[in-house]
Amino acid sequence: MKTSVKAALLSAFICPGSGHFYLKKRAMGNILLVSSLAALSFLLWHAYQRAQQISQQILNGEIPLQLDAIYSAVTQAPVGNEALYINIATIGFILAWGIGIIDSYRLGKKQDDAGLH
Repeated sequence: MKTSVKAALLSAFICPGSGHFYLKKRAMGNILLVSSLAALSFLLWHAYQRAQQISQQILNGEIPLQLDAIYSAVTQAPVGNEALYINIATIGFILAWGIGIIDSYRLGKKQDDAGLH
């Protein structure tokens, strides 16, 4: 299998930056890994906070213990700055992943063309 394909598959299916680590491009690999982990951490933290908030509302009796009421609370879209930050984190995560795949393929292609492995 070509180096370019291996690097792109690593970045696509393992994590952003892993293809760069495979190609010995550690600086860019670290940038992609850290930025994607930061975005993912924020999204997971937000999901945890939202789950805590909804469970507290259920315990306080503000939301009845019925599936449709809980579903309605869970699927309620965030508003204001909260929605903006979630969108920024999501776009950042997707960009890091996409850039990791494309750039690792590009760098691997250079190595393939130069005959390096």
